[in-house]
Amino acid sequence: MALKHRDGRLWQMKAPEFWKERGMLAWLLYPISLIYGRISLSRFNKPARYKAHLPVICVGNLVAGGAGKTPMAMSLGKAAVSLGLSPIFLTRGFGGTQEGPIEVSLDHHSAADVGDEALLLARIAPTVVAKDRVQGAKLAEKLCEKQEGGIVIMDDGFQNPYLYKDLNLVVVDAQQSLGNDFVMPAGPLRAPLLPQVRRADLFVVIGEGERAPRLRQLAAKLGKASNHAYLKPAKCNLLGGTRILAFCGIGHPGKFHRTLKELELEIIEKRDFADHHPYTNSEARELLDISEQQNLTVVTTAKDHVRLKGVGEAGDTLAKKALVIEVEIAFDDSSFPRRAIEQAQRKFSRR
Repeated sequence: MALKHRDGRLWQMKAPEFWKERGMLAWLLYPISLIYGRISLSRFNKPARYKAHLPVICVGNLVAGGAGKTPMAMSLGKAAVSLGLSPIFLTRGFGGTQEGPIEVSLDHHSAADVGDEALLLARIAPTVVAKDRVQGAKLAEKLCEKQEGGIVIMDDGFQNPYLYKDLNLVVVDAQQSLGNDFVMPAGPLRAPLLPQVRRADLFVVIGEGERAPRLRQLAAKLGKASNHAYLKPAKCNLLGGTRILAFCGIGHPGKFHRTLKELELEIIEKRDFADHHPYTNSEARELLDISEQQNLTVVTTAKDHVRLKGVGEAGDTLAKKALVIEVEIAFDDSSFPRRAIEQAQRKFSRR
């Protein structure tokens, strides 16, 4: 759920608790969700108006909120590079003021300009921010004119109908799964479930959760392949038992907390913000004060770290002091990213 910030940026609210179960509030909102579902479905079913001159892989999800789309896109980008291809990331730049299409510059753009996810993607491969995905794809084509093996990897945009996708890869968080199975605002689904599942080509369930098997069974009934993966922390230089202050503004803070526990770090203080939260200098100062008063090591996520740039003096200090806990996706089948890319290339060649 997104609201407009007073400076023009979008920021994400935390998913409401009632989305998890079919309680009274969910049922009260259910009639509205039927209307929303019809509107979203009519848009979802529109024919694509543009086919890019490059293969397009879209990494999306079925529900509102974080599911691991950006880490998945990053994994595909790294796999493409290892295969000798020239990936171009395409993202809306959620949380940034730039509508695009523009190519992200790590030297000149901040999260306030292009969003946090775009900055993470740009560390791996050229990244285009564009609210209009068709115009973004056209810019990606220009960037690849003199390169072999160009391929577009979209971070989000599964429900966007205007750009043709050669492969729709849907990511599902195993614990969140589909929530109460209702469409927004009564539940987390972005559109009615069955049409979304039918449109997808591949599913990846990330993590462990009791609700995930049902979705994999539904995908199997419709002849859709599904795979399993999990987020794992990259190398961490902190010793187990280190007393920490953890802060994050992501879709599901619990994921970050579980990662810290896996690393055996002792969470003394934690501060959770809304997804894509635009930090202020005063918030950075408060976090610094807490860490100094209690002699705590500050840790955060990569997405939060890039949002501290340009916040102010305290933000810059916090960015230097905070230790970033990097995570990456590990697949049960390590060949999955390569096979997904090859599937998209085959479909592109048959157009």
